[in-house]
Amino acid sequence: MTVPAPGNPDFSDDLPVFYETSGRWLRGTAVSAPASLDLVNGLSRRLTLLERDYKLLRKEHEQLQTRVAELESHLAPAAPPCPQQPRQGNNVHHLIAREFVVLVEQRVQSLARAASRNPSQDSPEELHHRIGAVCRALFGQDAPRTETVLAAMHRSPLDRLASTAARLCERALELRQQAETSGLPTAWDFEFATGTPLDDTWQEPWLGCVNHLPGLFVVAPAYLVAEQVYVRQRLHTGHRQL
Repeated sequence: MTVPAPGNPDFSDDLPVFYETSGRWLRGTAVSAPASLDLVNGLSRRLTLLERDYKLLRKEHEQLQTRVAELESHLAPAAPPCPQQPRQGNNVHHLIAREFVVLVEQRVQSLARAASRNPSQDSPEELHHRIGAVCRALFGQDAPRTETVLAAMHRSPLDRLASTAARLCERALELRQQAETSGLPTAWDFEFATGTPLDDTWQEPWLGCVNHLPGLFVVAPAYLVAEQVYVRQRLHTGHRQL
């Protein structure tokens, strides 16, 4: 390539230039007027095709919306007379189930540990027995009472844990009342046959217990709603003492 003389810059067609298309500046080489016209025509044709596709898709979308509305109107008569009530009831029972699990695993277990006279010598089975006794006092046939909870742990009514037991009774009573006023039949199920294998459809081992061993006693009851299991019964498992 010949080097131009000083003061005579070479504006060759090979130098890069920038041109605008679709609102963007693109780097390229200089193009002639006919080539630019072809580019514009190509983009215009592309835009026309895109507009046509958009109109077709929008029309198909409107047709699908109309079809869905028709199907929903046909399905409406087959729904239960009061579809909202069971759904709302189920939501309430899911909340009760979660609160119940937290209550047992945290507050009941904490109270049972605090009631131990020799915490360092407590065996897991002894702790689980106390948890089960407190759960039965809270969710058994009778309404929960502070004296009953303390007696379940072999504590006197004037024990230092009386205030903690009273607050626990209040919360358990709230859960029981929420379940009773939901409009669906509910149960806190303690029924169990000692030494039988666990039925995993509604039973499971308590924390730290082995699943394949038979159940020895109930630690926490199952929570049933209209015969459906919301919380499985939890058992202390092990070998039966002969």
